[in-house]
Amino acid sequence: MGARFLDDEARAAFKQAIEAVENASAVEVVVAMRRRSARHLHANVVIGVAVAFAGLAVMLFAEHTFSLPAILIDPFVVGVLAGAITELLPPVKRLLTRPAARRRVVDRAARATFVERGVHHTRARSGLLVYISWLEQQIALVADVGLAQALPQGALSSLEAALTAVMRRGGAATARRLAEAAPQMAASLPHTNDDVNELPDAIDEGIA
Repeated sequence: MGARFLDDEARAAFKQAIEAVENASAVEVVVAMRRRSARHLHANVVIGVAVAFAGLAVMLFAEHTFSLPAILIDPFVVGVLAGAITELLPPVKRLLTRPAARRRVVDRAARATFVERGVHHTRARSGLLVYISWLEQQIALVADVGLAQALPQGALSSLEAALTAVMRRGGAATARRLAEAAPQMAASLPHTNDDVNELPDAIDEGIA
């Protein structure tokens, strides 16, 4: 699951980023990474059907004469195999999925993870989920109501877009960009003396 993205350097950088935000503000950060947010099985079907028809065309128009059972069965067997192999090719699935559709499934999965991880269980309702979806190459931010109301309008979506843009440069770069948000978080929701660490800081690597 994006092992190169979440290598030792990235893990250390995310730890530092979480500490930077939480030490500067009352925000509680939870980072969750998923291999994918949806199966995108339509890509398997598209590739499988395309390969099957290509195989059928080759058999029909080739100089070599194929038997009728071979023409009937072989292209579809090859198509099924091609569809199965597509499961191992995330870039192909991304290419065959519209950006809006990828964004939609990532947002849905992020909201579900927000609830599952209990990010809303802070006293000041100041939780922030940083949801990273590897296959879709998207990052979604879900803020609890206290934080969402404190932040300037558009601040969360701007940070979300910035994190997604830097994601291709690796996990460490993404974490450093998250740490850069600490001053803005501090200005919107300042740290107080009675703030305690209410949510786990370890990266949630649940399997999707």
